Amino acid sequence: MEEPHIAAVLYGKGFLNSGIMAQGKQKFKAQHPGGVKKQRNKQKGPKKGGRIIAPKKAHVVQQQKLKQGLEVAIRKKIEQEVTQRASSSLHKKLSVLKGSGGQSSGPPGHPSATSSK
Repeated sequence: MEEPHIAAVLYGKGFLNSGIMAQGKQKFKAQHPGGVKKQRNKQKGPKKGGRIIAPKKAHVVQQQKLKQGLEVAIRKKIEQEVTQRASSSLHKKLSVLKGSGGQSSGPPGHPSATSSK
């Protein structure tokens, strides 16, 4: 038979209780910490919109710069003509509001849109 001292220690640890097994208490389900956010599902497949691949050849880069410069000049000229016609047809003076900051020319992400002259 066991010594009373060892039996008391084992009973105090829960080994001799009839309801508790030697493995201990049941563990709870794993929970995410409070600061962890769920991952968003990314869309699979190709993204919408056009893709612009920068050219490697120098003469193609030069052509794109020239084309972009012409587009900007034409757009400014058209805006100037439209404001001139609108101001001449109105009785009051026409005031044109420019956008805050620099105007972006072309679609966002276009390599020549962010280059400054």
